[in-house]
Amino acid sequence: MGAISRWWPRRRRKIAPLGAMSPDVMFAQLQASHARLQQYLQLAPLACIVWDGSGKVQAWNAAASAMFGYDATQAVGRDVCDLLATPSTLALISQIRPRVLTGATFADGLIMECRCKDGSRLQCHWHFAVAAPGTQDEGTIAFGMDITARLRAERERLALQASLSQQHCSQAVGALAGGMAHDFNNLLLAIRGNVQLAAADLPAEHPARLSLAEVEKASVRAASIIDQLVSLSAELPAVQSSASPVTAGADAPGLQVVDTAVGSAAANDATHHILYVDDEESLVYLVKRLLERQGYKVSGFTDARAALACLHHTPDAFDAVITDLSMPVMSGVDFTRAVLQLRPTLPVVMTSGYVRAEDRDSVLACGVRELLLKPNTVEELAEVLHRLLQQAGSVSTPRPLARDALMG
Repeated sequence: MGAISRWWPRRRRKIAPLGAMSPDVMFAQLQASHARLQQYLQLAPLACIVWDGSGKVQAWNAAASAMFGYDATQAVGRDVCDLLATPSTLALISQIRPRVLTGATFADGLIMECRCKDGSRLQCHWHFAVAAPGTQDEGTIAFGMDITARLRAERERLALQASLSQQHCSQAVGALAGGMAHDFNNLLLAIRGNVQLAAADLPAEHPARLSLAEVEKASVRAASIIDQLVSLSAELPAVQSSASPVTAGADAPGLQVVDTAVGSAAANDATHHILYVDDEESLVYLVKRLLERQGYKVSGFTDARAALACLHHTPDAFDAVITDLSMPVMSGVDFTRAVLQLRPTLPVVMTSGYVRAEDRDSVLACGVRELLLKPNTVEELAEVLHRLLQQAGSVSTPRPLARDALMG
């Protein structure tokens, strides 16, 4: 304030009393004042338009020319609505003109669409005031700013935000569907496996076998519903059931995603030792019983680290390894890599109730021979083991019982 107070007295002009000024001097001073106001108006960064009570443009600055494309000689004298109004804003501008003259105020201004000389449209933010109130020159002065780019950027920001929110929602739905698929498929595997074991323990004519068959049908239907849930989620299943091999790389064995019916044959007395790992205790108990009934010896673990320690202690004791994909502490992929470091040629089969898209590459690359999708594991596991052990060069391997044979 000190600098301004020192500057202002130096800028003040001594004005002679009106009675002491000649008409020529007074006119000259008025002309000079008018010229300064015109200069200020032309230098203003906002579009400044003045119109009279009938809407005829009286003043039009350089910023208005730059914004709308008309120079002052083209704009002055024309109706402001003819210059700027669009069909959607014509009524609004017609309402604003008389309201401003009656003292109406628009504290936040008004945003409206305006038309340029070339026909393009702008979104402008206007502020209005009464010019020369109470005189014959009374009219409206309007200051406008082009906010088209700002509004467009805001719309794009909101659209991007909405898109990201939708993506996050889709990802959340996909993750929820994948988690549900994993958990439900584990449950269905336990149901189907125990149904088959129970049926195998009953005589062929036992009436309970009909009920068990209905339970199995219901579990198959439940599995199809889970597949539909996953397919409707934002993330498609990373691995679909298929009998076609998926190449794991030039130097890696092919990864077979299995969905085949088991063959029909009787089990023999050959004993092959299988290491089975799944964090679900009920599944370890189930698969152990199923494979032992097929003629295999099975060591089951719910802790991948304990299973790995056992393998490390007796690396040659096992003929094949079966591991779940999703496990706490150590995933099936990490477990498989550790197993193959100890026994590079040991066949490894992976089971999973759901394979996420981000897990697909790591599953393909870790060295797994085959991937079984739950709940189909019950029917397929013995057949897969039989084939892999034959490929590994075992002289005699148990042939799996067909599902119908297992059911009795």
